[in-house]
Amino acid sequence: MAVYKIINEKDSGLFHASTNHFYNGFLTEFVDNDSEYTEFHTLFNRLLAVKNDLRICVDLPVKINHKTISNQIIRYKDSFKLPEGYLRVPVMLYWQDGEQERALALLTSTYIEAKGCYYCMTEPDTEFSECRNEILAMCLKEKYTEDIFKAFNEMIEGKRAVGAIQRYYDHRYLGTVDEMKDECVRLSNEIFEDAKNKVVGLEERNDVIYNAILRAFLIKKALYVQYMMSKDLLTNRHEGDVKKQRQFAKAYADEVPIVSLSALWRYGNEEVKEAE
Repeated sequence: MAVYKIINEKDSGLFHASTNHFYNGFLTEFVDNDSEYTEFHTLFNRLLAVKNDLRICVDLPVKINHKTISNQIIRYKDSFKLPEGYLRVPVMLYWQDGEQERALALLTSTYIEAKGCYYCMTEPDTEFSECRNEILAMCLKEKYTEDIFKAFNEMIEGKRAVGAIQRYYDHRYLGTVDEMKDECVRLSNEIFEDAKNKVVGLEERNDVIYNAILRAFLIKKALYVQYMMSKDLLTNRHEGDVKKQRQFAKAYADEVPIVSLSALWRYGNEEVKEAE
């Protein structure tokens, strides 16, 4: 099943503009009622000027398939403890033009995490497994809006495959896989340092902890799969040995630091006790 049909068949439910509640409908109606993504209304209206029947799905749940090979190799056990449906795509813009169906998956955190989310969405035996060539992952932040607009127009034109467009932005935002690994390590350290600061004295800390675990998982996921998808590394670094490439990809993902769920809980409690 193609991406437009999959998303379009999901029930919209009731849309509450002031909350991050699942919504599925026309982008024109969303912009008229939305109060959460107002900073991107200029971008949305530019996209609508190109295609006025563009649709949007907000807060789309994504199931993580822990049985897939990459997830088994990453073995980030805390990701199993996340509530079902905790991974969500904040904004999915999607459209149909004749036989062409396309979608933009937009995460509001980082481009690396957007890639990790994309890889989760399109794993074998998942809802979007047959749509990997129809979805482009980008980061919904002000500094990326011009690139989102350009990528959208390229997808509309249909002259380049979605995968080719994605690779262009991968090269632009991620650099080499070695450079990506360094950024993943830095980013994960930052995420967990922030989480540790936030949980101190916080009674309801589930969301802070779950969010940190999820983000670290997406980072590991993105790095591992990006490494495995590199034909250049397979040929020039691993002499065509896929097994060796997989070992290195796992080692790279293992370099991304984590703080366990239980440690984050203990950290908050211990800090409070010391303060008392």
